[in-house]
Amino acid sequence: MASKKKILVIDDELNVVNMLKMNLEAEGYDVITAFNGSEGLSRVHAGPPDLVICDVMMPEMDGFEVCRRIRQDTSMDTMPFILPGGRMQCT
Repeated sequence: MASKKKILVIDDELNVVNMLKMNLEAEGYDVITAFNGSEGLSRVHAGPPDLVICDVMMPEMDGFEVCRRIRQDTSMDTMPFILPGGRMQCT
């Protein structure tokens, strides 16, 4: 039996996190959540997900910085990362 794909949702809005988590779990994904960039980075390093969906505008650390920090780790530099509404690509 194949294991569920793990998706990390990072957003500072509780309602957004809950809505994404509910919808993704209904589609069969294992969803972990974080409510700011630092918490998201900790979750990534604790066990890399198959995909990160991250808000762009968050206090303390925006989504572009979260993406940049993940990309700095060569073991995770190709991890799929979605920045909804982001107009730039993180590198």
